[in-house]
Amino acid sequence: MAKKKYILSLIILLFSFSLFAEPYSYEDLLSIMNANNLELRNQDEVIKQAMLDVKDAKANYSPTIDLTLSGTYMVNPPIDDITISTDDILGSYGQNLGIPNSYVTVYDGMENTLYMASLNITQPIFTWGKITNAVKLYDKIVEVRQLEKEDKINSLSVELEGYLGGLYYANEILSNLEKAGKDADKLIEIAESGYENGVMLLSDYNEARLSKSELDMAKTEVEVQIASLLDSLRKATGIADLAFEDISYTPDTEHYMEIAKMDRTDLRARAVSSANSNIRMASLGIEAAEFGEKIAKGSIYGKPDIALQASLGYGGSRFPFIESNWTRKDDYSLNFTIGLQTTLWDGGKVLNNINRMKSQVETSGITLENAKTELSMALEENFRTIDLAISRIDYYETKASVLNDELTTLNSQKELGYSSESDILQKNIEICQNSISLLQERANLMQGALAVEYIAGLR
Repeated sequence: MAKKKYILSLIILLFSFSLFAEPYSYEDLLSIMNANNLELRNQDEVIKQAMLDVKDAKANYSPTIDLTLSGTYMVNPPIDDITISTDDILGSYGQNLGIPNSYVTVYDGMENTLYMASLNITQPIFTWGKITNAVKLYDKIVEVRQLEKEDKINSLSVELEGYLGGLYYANEILSNLEKAGKDADKLIEIAESGYENGVMLLSDYNEARLSKSELDMAKTEVEVQIASLLDSLRKATGIADLAFEDISYTPDTEHYMEIAKMDRTDLRARAVSSANSNIRMASLGIEAAEFGEKIAKGSIYGKPDIALQASLGYGGSRFPFIESNWTRKDDYSLNFTIGLQTTLWDGGKVLNNINRMKSQVETSGITLENAKTELSMALEENFRTIDLAISRIDYYETKASVLNDELTTLNSQKELGYSSESDILQKNIEICQNSISLLQERANLMQGALAVEYIAGLR
């Protein structure tokens, strides 16, 4: 019994927590997105890889150290023992003295074991700037990758606000459709009764039914849009079970109007200035290509790379530092070498690479100009979206005022018997439809303002 009470208390406690849990604000979701978003996490890994490329490039300043060790056991050594006879040494003098001929071993032959060790150290001295320019090249690539992440954060923050605003407006539109649907149901009932009693035409009844069907279809479309927006929010934030009820957000219409009223000449200048992350990335692409060209020119025919090499070697039948007498013979070597290496001709591949890098510089310049053009065109397109949305908002707000006045008049006329319930219901549906159009244009204003904010680098 006590256990059941404990479980019940726990359930009530958890339910209480869920009731009083604070919904997510835009700032909350932005913070969560910056920590969980898979695109941003992937960008972090891309930056890490770029930094490793820089370390690889800097490693070329350091010497390269190679160590080779080998051990061989020879069952049949190639050199046997070497002997010489006393006759060969003493000749006829030995024979005259009566010394018998015998053999003296002057070399015991190779032992069965042979150990070899080689330590080579190569230090670049002069490479015509190839190492330095390679480091600078990869440094620029790191800057590009970091800017890409910065731009992605800005882009995602705009997308997040767009999703939240779209969700808000879609929910408001859904509420209007549900309200209009209830009025349409009442209108169908009136039309059906009127048709059965012979006071209304069949066409009026069918028109009421068609109007309700259109409202139902629009409701389904909005529900699908809400589901799609929630999926986008879940993907962006990494919150798999995010629901509409978990969100607290209202679009800042005044802020969007402020963006719409900003000096557009200034916005156009900001969009193509070097402060814009997209322009900075394109500019860094040019600088990186120029370093690539310098690296290619450093490999032109006849330009030798200079390096110092030190070699320490050992070869003998005793294992160094372990077996005794391993130093009994002069079995080591120590050499210092200055080396020069250059390509004299390779069929023109070096020249082709230089021309390829020059072309890459030109391509990067074209990319920069293209980025400026695309940003300018996108900005102008969103200016038009904003202007059209503001014009339509003014129209639908004026129309809403007129429709509300007409509804007031119809209510007054109904009391006097000059209008019917169906007239009022039809007017209510018309008001809801106008509200939906107004919400759609406010959503368009939001999307246009957010796009301008991103393109002009106002984030």
